[in-house]
Amino acid sequence: MPPAPRGRRTSLGENRETDPWPRVEPGQLAAWLLKMWRLYGHDDLLTIRQLATLLRTPPVDNATVSRWENSRATVPTPALRQYERLFELLPGELVAVVTALRRERPTGRRTAPRCGEILEKCVGRDPVSAAEWADLTVSVTQPRRKLARPVWDTLVHRLLTEMCLSVGWRYLLRLPALQRVHQHPEGGAALVAATEEFVTEPACQLIIDPIALLAANPAPAASRRLLRLLCKPRNDAEQLGALLAWAARPPGAADLVRRLEAISRELCAGVSTSPPVREAASDLLAALFRHRTSARSAPLDRTGEAAFGQLHAALTRAQIRRHEHDLLGPRILRQALASTDSDLRILTVNVLHASPFRGLLADTLSSTLTGGHLRSGSATHSVLVDLLGSLGELRHRPVVESLLQRGTVRDAAAVALAHLPGRTDLRRWHHVLTAHPAGGSTQRAVLYAVGMKGDCDGLRLLRAHAPGVRARANWWLRLPAEATASAAL
Repeated sequence: MPPAPRGRRTSLGENRETDPWPRVEPGQLAAWLLKMWRLYGHDDLLTIRQLATLLRTPPVDNATVSRWENSRATVPTPALRQYERLFELLPGELVAVVTALRRERPTGRRTAPRCGEILEKCVGRDPVSAAEWADLTVSVTQPRRKLARPVWDTLVHRLLTEMCLSVGWRYLLRLPALQRVHQHPEGGAALVAATEEFVTEPACQLIIDPIALLAANPAPAASRRLLRLLCKPRNDAEQLGALLAWAARPPGAADLVRRLEAISRELCAGVSTSPPVREAASDLLAALFRHRTSARSAPLDRTGEAAFGQLHAALTRAQIRRHEHDLLGPRILRQALASTDSDLRILTVNVLHASPFRGLLADTLSSTLTGGHLRSGSATHSVLVDLLGSLGELRHRPVVESLLQRGTVRDAAAVALAHLPGRTDLRRWHHVLTAHPAGGSTQRAVLYAVGMKGDCDGLRLLRAHAPGVRARANWWLRLPAEATASAAL
């Protein structure tokens, strides 16, 4: 099973008193992101007064912008959209990241004609962007809106599939859209049924996120289903999804807490327990007893410290002469590399992706990985490859493709290619499959990379030359083409 593309929680961090790199709170991350765009989003520095003048919807004053940049006030969604237009960002990019950090749903009225148009696209086979899904679900979950059950079924099946196929900020928009649907009586019932159908397919490749969604449903049936998946899973993915769901929504009943504690301790101590399941079980134990410390930055090895130093130096050079010394920048980089709470780590990576420094940091990572100074097989090596997959652009794809030849990071490189723009030539995949004909983690990682791109030719190649993943390749080929195309929007 390849790593979850968006990351999950891992083991507990260090004690606050001994940690030299304290956690950067989500509100601080949002404030840093907005400030960096004001300072570096244009060739010339924008003052607070100038930015306040440019943000006309809603009208704001200097004090309001200052409060946003000091994490003392929540930025309304219309203002975030103004930022996106002002700095020529993709619609929804800042909205997704900042609202995910604030744990808030987008606000603002949606006009009926516009939502009716999006609804027609969703029910049909037209591409639908993540921002449009956010708008639509805010509208259709209003108390006065009524949809027939067949319409709900069509909507939730498509949105669930697109959420599983999307990455980065597009995922961060679709996930809360599904969570809003979960809270709606008719929509929630349709989503539970769709989730059941999705994860019970034997060849299904993307089941962790659908299972974790059950945590958002308060119905007793959802709790019983989660417990069954935890106690009698068919595979690691089902068990991992159930652990993550329970950690997100610890139960209140004492008998259920005791049962979950016993299961988690058994998984933590089990010799045959896979590392991801063991880490998730540890995370659940911490959530059950409220002993979970705030996220810390674990110690980096020598390779990690060298990479951190190069990234920090590149960031400092980019910031010179624009503003005072950036105290949060190095902590944010450290958190992206080594936070022991991978939910927060992935949010941090998305902040860096949505920042003006994305290309610079990706170029630095690319140079680090190809410079010949990294110790192959180090614990941080795969982390750096994964980070490049999250921050990189099309020009970085050849660098990651070259890492497919290195056995120690081959699987990490394949997963990173699933998240980078572009596609890999079939001849390269054929070479990888020829070198590893026996199956195992490499074939599964390649399958994930090819499937997430909707590369039908690549899936047919896998089906023909990798019998061990033939059924799973067929599952990817059966996915609706419109869902695969929309996931990238």
